[in-house]
Amino acid sequence: MNIFASKPFWLLAVLAGLIASLSGCAQVSSAKAGTPIAEVLKQYGKPAVTCPTKEGGRRMVWTQQPEGESAYAVQVPQSGLIQAPQQVLSMDSFSVMSNGEVWTREMVHCQFGPPATISRDGLGSDEWVWGYRYLRAGDDAQMMYVYLGSNGASVTRYASLPDPERNSEVLGRR
Repeated sequence: MNIFASKPFWLLAVLAGLIASLSGCAQVSSAKAGTPIAEVLKQYGKPAVTCPTKEGGRRMVWTQQPEGESAYAVQVPQSGLIQAPQQVLSMDSFSVMSNGEVWTREMVHCQFGPPATISRDGLGSDEWVWGYRYLRAGDDAQMMYVYLGSNGASVTRYASLPDPERNSEVLGRR
């Protein structure tokens, strides 16, 4: 008898694959403060971004970009025990770029993770633009556009607009 041809074998294989794919949906947002970073990495995998902090620790960002609207950052002090995960793709989080510092491309990358889009603004300014998808209150799909100047080195401004790929009014549908 060929076990590979039997229906129960294939059904079990499909169910095992489904369970494995669902277990991969766990988000680092559910990690508890005080958990050793080794456990977090084992459970949630490698972050999209890891950057050193001024205090000698690390900042790690797990993101759903380019298609998702969330990214969670975890501060890992020298103790190796994480602080509570923070959602970084929100209007409140983006406002940190108005703190009076000159925000470099590297600072933006470490703060929010990799962007959903990278483009050149062809409307006269010729700036590099990073776009981050996020949800505003009421599941309003937005893009935060971070303008990085013509050389792409530092933030010149940022602006939130409806996500052109997910907003029916922008797409011409009402």
